Amino acid sequence: MTMMVPRQRRSAVPVARLAVIIATIATAATTSALAPAAHATDSYGAIAYSGNGSWGRSWAYPTKAAAEATAVKSCGYSDCKVLTSFTACGAVAAKDRDYKGGTGPNLSAAMKDALGKLDGGYIDTWACN
Repeated sequence: MTMMVPRQRRSAVPVARLAVIIATIATAATTSALAPAAHATDSYGAIAYSGNGSWGRSWAYPTKAAAEATAVKSCGYSDCKVLTSFTACGAVAAKDRDYKGGTGPNLSAAMKDALGKLDGGYIDTWACN
């Protein structure tokens, strides 16, 4: 004699919860991907370099001029010059005694921009607002 075991019925609640969780994650991912970087237009930053490789950085300044002046001052040498100014992120690539600045909406993009200007270089410093 074969015994029949009743099939368990699964509740639709876990499936519904899973659908809500997936929808929430998708909404959050879309919102963060489309949202501008925080303080991107409210803040400025800069990176300055000296011929000897010394550098100074600034970020979260209300004006471009203030960010650049702070970067030059923190560089600490009379020959310091601004290599890059940014509202989101900035980076500087270096190779031997050559330095190139780059910018981007995020750190990865800023690094890629700087490295694209200096073949075979490496990222020496960076900053983001």
